[in-house]
Amino acid sequence: MWDVCNRQNKVFMMAASSDERFKMLVAALDFGTTYSGYAFSFKADYTDDPSKITANTTWTTGSKSLFSQKTPTCLLLRPDQTFHSFGFEAEEHYSSLVDKDEHHSWYYFRRFKMLLHNNMELTRDTKVRDESREKGKELPALDVFVHSIRYLKNHLLNHLKKKSVANLIGGEGDEYIHWVLTIPAIWNDRAKQFMREAAKKAGIKSTNLSLALEPEAAALFCKILPLEKQTTESGTNLSMLKPGTRYMVLDLGGGTVDVTVQEVLPDHTLKELHKASGGAWGGTKIDEAFLQLIISIVGAPVFQQFKEKYPKDYLELVQSFETKKRAVNTSSKETFRIPVSLVELFETESEEDLNSLILQTRHTGKLKLDGDKLIMYGEMISEMFQHCRESIVEHVESLFAHPFCKDVDKILMVGGFSECVIIQEAIKKRFPNKRVVIPPDAGLAIVKGAVLFGHNPKMIISRNTKWTYGVQTNRNFKPGDPPDKMFKVGNVEKCKEIFSVHIGVNKTVEVGTPLPPKRYRALHRDDETIDIPIYISSEEQPEFTTDSSCSYLGKLTIELQKSNSDREIEVGMTFGGTELVVEAKGTKNKKVCVAKFDFLESKDKQS
Repeated sequence: MWDVCNRQNKVFMMAASSDERFKMLVAALDFGTTYSGYAFSFKADYTDDPSKITANTTWTTGSKSLFSQKTPTCLLLRPDQTFHSFGFEAEEHYSSLVDKDEHHSWYYFRRFKMLLHNNMELTRDTKVRDESREKGKELPALDVFVHSIRYLKNHLLNHLKKKSVANLIGGEGDEYIHWVLTIPAIWNDRAKQFMREAAKKAGIKSTNLSLALEPEAAALFCKILPLEKQTTESGTNLSMLKPGTRYMVLDLGGGTVDVTVQEVLPDHTLKELHKASGGAWGGTKIDEAFLQLIISIVGAPVFQQFKEKYPKDYLELVQSFETKKRAVNTSSKETFRIPVSLVELFETESEEDLNSLILQTRHTGKLKLDGDKLIMYGEMISEMFQHCRESIVEHVESLFAHPFCKDVDKILMVGGFSECVIIQEAIKKRFPNKRVVIPPDAGLAIVKGAVLFGHNPKMIISRNTKWTYGVQTNRNFKPGDPPDKMFKVGNVEKCKEIFSVHIGVNKTVEVGTPLPPKRYRALHRDDETIDIPIYISSEEQPEFTTDSSCSYLGKLTIELQKSNSDREIEVGMTFGGTELVVEAKGTKNKKVCVAKFDFLESKDKQS
C-alpha cells in the first residue's frame, strides 16, 4: 500500500519541475465485457518501485461494501435516461425493480462491450438494446459507454479524495492525471476511435488519454513480477522475462481471447513477432452454452415465459452460474441451483416431471435434477466448455506451427477467464513442453500493466499490422481494367476504386516511425478538402477496394489551405502505435495541412 501523505509533496515537486506534468499520476480503466475495474500509481512510486500499483478492491452494493477485484459491467439508467448506478449496485437495484415489477421503464445494460468486437458497421449512431429486449428500449451505444467510463473515472477520483489527495484532483488537478483505457488487441480502428470519443465525452481530455492493448499490458506486468510470484504447474519458480525470451500472451477475457507473441530485446523493451489474433471465445460463451443447455431441456417457449414471468429468478440463474463457472472441473460432479419457478413452470406447461424427462434425453447419465439443484457430471461439463476450449487450443496450436514461434517456450495466461481450471488444464495438456505461467490475481494483470504502459509507452518498440491498410484512389485507365470502373476528368479517362496500399498485413512497424509518404492530388482546382476513403484487407496486395477481402474502414479528410496553390499533398501515416496517426503537407511548399481520420462515419454517408 502506498503512503499517500508521505508521497504527496514529493509528487507535486516532481510535477512542478517536469514538462511531463500530466504523468504525475497514471490511472488505468479496465473496461471489460463482464467485469470492470481500475488501478493507478504515482510517478514517484513508479520510479522507486514499478510494481507499487494500487487497484481498487472494494465495491459498493446498496449499503454494503464488497471485497472484489472488479465490479460487473452493468449500467442502470432511470426512465429519463439519466445515470442511476453501475456495477454491483446496478445489479442489485435492477433486481429490486424487477421484483416489484417496476423495471419496465428503466434501462439496464450488461455485456455491451462486445458490440464493438469486429463490427465494421459501428458508427456514432449505433444503438444498443437494453437487457430486457423489450421493443423500443434501445439507446445510442456511445451514451451507454460514456456513462460507464464516467462512472469509473469518478469512482477513481473519489477514491483518491478519500485517501487525502484532494489537492491532486481539485481545480486543475485533472491535468496531472494521465488516463489509460484498456482495449483488446484484435479490435479494429473503428472500435478504438469509438472508445476515445466516449472517453472524451466522459470528461477525459484526448491529450491526457492513451489506449493500451490488453495482452501487451499484461506482458508488461508479468515482466516486473518478482521471482517468487511466478510459478509453473510443477511449482518451480521462473525467472523474470529476460532479454532474448520469446513468449506467448494468452489474454482470456469475458468476451474475447487475444493472443500475441513477443520477444524481450537486450534493452528490456518488447517487440511483437506476429500480428495480434484471437476470437470471441471468452467466458461469456460458457454462459451462453449453459443457457442453451437449459433451453434444450425445457424448450425455448417455456424458457422465454420464465424470463418474462420471473425476470429476477432469471437474473439470479445467470449470476450464480457466472460466479461458479471458473472453479468447475471435469473430474467431479458440480451442482448448480435452478430456480424452482422454472421447474414448476415447465411441469405445469408440459404436464411432465422434469427429472424424468432428463433421464429420457441424451443427457441421461450426465445430468440430473434434485429439487432445485441441477447436478452436472464431468462429461456434461466438458461438452459445455467444448467449443471455447477447442477454439482456443486450436488457435494456439496454429500459431505454434509458424517459424516465429519456434523458440517460444512460455505461455502467459492472463485475464479473468484464465482463472478457469478447465481452460488451464486444456492448455497444459496440449502443450506439455511449454511453461504455462498464470500470475497471481491474473484478472488484475491487464489493468496493472496498463498503468505501467501509461508511465512508459516506449517499452513497446514495434508492432505488427493486423491488416493491409490503404486508401481508395484513382489512376489513369489502362487496358484490362474493368470497364465499369472507368470515368472521365475532362478528357482524361480514369480508373476508380483503386486500392493504394500504404502497408501490408503482418508487417513489423516501429512505434512512432512514419512510413514513407504517399502523394495525392485534388481532382478539381476549387476543392477545399480532399476526402480519402480508407480501406483494410486481409490480402497482401489487393487491386481494387471492391475485392472480397476488402472492407471500408473510414475516411481521411485533408483541409487544403485557400492560399495554397499546391494541390498535391504528401500523406504520411504512422502504424506502430495503438492508434493510427496521420500527417499531411504540400508536396512543394511543405506547408502542414489539417488532416484527421474519421472511422465512425458510415460508408453511405461518405459516398
